[in-house]
Amino acid sequence: MRNITLRLFAALVLLPVFGGCSDFTDITPKGQSILNKVEELELLLNDEYMQLQSWEPMYLVNDNIPSQNILDLITRHEEGMPTVESVLLTWDETVDRADITQDPQQYLYGAFYGIIGRIANPIIANVDDAAGSEAKAAQIKAEAYVLRAYFHYLAVTFYAKAYNPATAATDGGVPYMFEDFSINELAEKRTVQEVYAFIMDDLETAFALNALPENPARMRAGKAFAYAVKAKVLMAMRDYSGAEQAASASLEINDQLLDHRDDRLAIPMPPFDIPFFDRPKFNDEELFYQMSSFTMRYTFSPDLLASFDPDDILLKHGELENNVATYLTGGVLMNQGGNMTSVAGVQAWFHYVMAGEYKVHYSINSLTTVDMYLTRAECLLRGGDGNIPAAMAILEKIRERRIDPDAYTPMAVDTKADAIAALKQVSRHENFATSKNFINMKRWNASEPEWQTTLTKTLTLAPQGFMPRGGNPMNGWDPIPPVITRSYTLRPDSPLWIFPFPQSATNYNPNLTQNY
Repeated sequence: MRNITLRLFAALVLLPVFGGCSDFTDITPKGQSILNKVEELELLLNDEYMQLQSWEPMYLVNDNIPSQNILDLITRHEEGMPTVESVLLTWDETVDRADITQDPQQYLYGAFYGIIGRIANPIIANVDDAAGSEAKAAQIKAEAYVLRAYFHYLAVTFYAKAYNPATAATDGGVPYMFEDFSINELAEKRTVQEVYAFIMDDLETAFALNALPENPARMRAGKAFAYAVKAKVLMAMRDYSGAEQAASASLEINDQLLDHRDDRLAIPMPPFDIPFFDRPKFNDEELFYQMSSFTMRYTFSPDLLASFDPDDILLKHGELENNVATYLTGGVLMNQGGNMTSVAGVQAWFHYVMAGEYKVHYSINSLTTVDMYLTRAECLLRGGDGNIPAAMAILEKIRERRIDPDAYTPMAVDTKADAIAALKQVSRHENFATSKNFINMKRWNASEPEWQTTLTKTLTLAPQGFMPRGGNPMNGWDPIPPVITRSYTLRPDSPLWIFPFPQSATNYNPNLTQNY
């Protein structure tokens, strides 16, 4: 009986299979994705880009410091046990960063090329032969070219020298991964000039398809973002006329700015009856939203916070609130009393002491309308003798939307040097919690003295710990004497501006020699 049942089951299952050869050959083998339909290829673009979170660029430019015991970190570094965090904190050029094990930068390098290899290139390689809408095929192909261009731009920005027209043809760059690359090959490291040429070729190919949408989904690349990428690439190449044209083209599609004056919530936040500014998760400033949702674990430097106007709404009533005390704990984990940094004068994010599981969302490595306004302002300053009034009008357009209207006053600017300083100040606080301060400072430091900046910092360490000021932790924390200090300097031409290729790449590809 059992054998009869099995034969009957087999006959019923196999009958439709052997009904015709065409039916059999139409079946996609289980477990395989052959990407032969446009709608299948489009699914590759549904990525949240969570892997792009990285704090190291922010440590380097002294926007924030590692949220850990800094005294212990520095002590171990001075005793010959450096880490990525301690090198970036102390700006120590003597450490061979390529030899530091468990380098967290390998994840960022892998993320850039992972997006190129698993999203952009498969689409470019397969879409022409895929079945489906020709219009949709052209759109996703254009998106793929923009993504490939942008993530190569980030890679060359992080891992090579800034573009210098005098040396770009010989400066070592990064690999450029095309759709026909074979996994059996060793990626070739291109020069900086070659990489930027390939990036521009990909962008022009994307525009030529005339298929990028003006109103894309929030986490998809559209025309405004493509022009923004072109603007940033041309800025890096010092084509300021072309960069301004591209930035203007992006702003013609989307010129929206958040108005912090209007977006304060009327809901008071306990225990203080004050309005709270909540930056929207998805907003019209974002040109390509890369999900980065994180709880408050940042420890910001006084330098970064000083770049904000004292009456900035974000600082007074938003995500940076309670950063005004002089000495605070640094870990910012579950309460104000735990995980001291041992650094005096450092300020930290506290919102989740007040608001429970509050999270903030920023696109750490993406572009916004603000970037395009700042690009235009810089291009105006660089053009001819510098159009200071026009550049400052752009900066004030941003500032007046950020500052309490009862306290807003325009910045005092008399010279081009004043205007450059104003641009750098606005750019720095607008780009907090992103890697864009690193990208901008590195570009400014390349070879132009009037734009270069030598960064300095002094850390006051408290080996004995801290005492709550006036017995109340909410008032801040004062160091218990005696204290010690450490001062550091980061030169504009320091090799630290070039991040090392990670061991996960160099161990398997001898072509990837370091660029510093």
